[in-house]
Amino acid sequence: MRIGLALLLSLMFIASGVARTADVALIGAKIYTSPTDPPIENGSTVVRDGLILSVGPSSTIKIPHSATIIDCRGLVVTAGFWNSHVHILAPALLHIQDSDAKKLDQELDTMFNRWGFTTVFDIASELDNTLALRRRIESGELRGPRILTVGEPIWTIEPVYVRDFLRQNHIHVENTETP
Repeated sequence: MRIGLALLLSLMFIASGVARTADVALIGAKIYTSPTDPPIENGSTVVRDGLILSVGPSSTIKIPHSATIIDCRGLVVTAGFWNSHVHILAPALLHIQDSDAKKLDQELDTMFNRWGFTTVFDIASELDNTLALRRRIESGELRGPRILTVGEPIWTIEPVYVRDFLRQNHIHVENTETP
């Protein structure tokens, strides 16, 4: 069962250092499985290898004997959030190839992870850099959301409000001259 209860899961896994291949059981939480369904009171979730195996009232969920149990009484588990308008242009996220993983993790925590974003939609950034960031996240080297992207921005004349930023950060985007 793949229900996107990633907000609390990802934060708790990061904080606890639990390996992705270990079984993890979150027990006793109030669980919101969707915005339209009522919450599950005293619910449990079992996760294996980053995938949710089961979720429901604690009385109905079988917890594997080898699972790491995290007591979530008084806590809420909810679906992860999407941010559908981001630009991977923060100075700390530029030049991904040469950037230190610890500093990148801090920036990803500040921009996305702490807010519960499990997926972000980049609507215009330097494509090679964004793809490099996505690869480092997908490989497990960095903690961050799934990144969807449209690639490079398209404009006929570089907008005045980005000119200084682009020059200061050595980013060049070609102007589009024809449809």
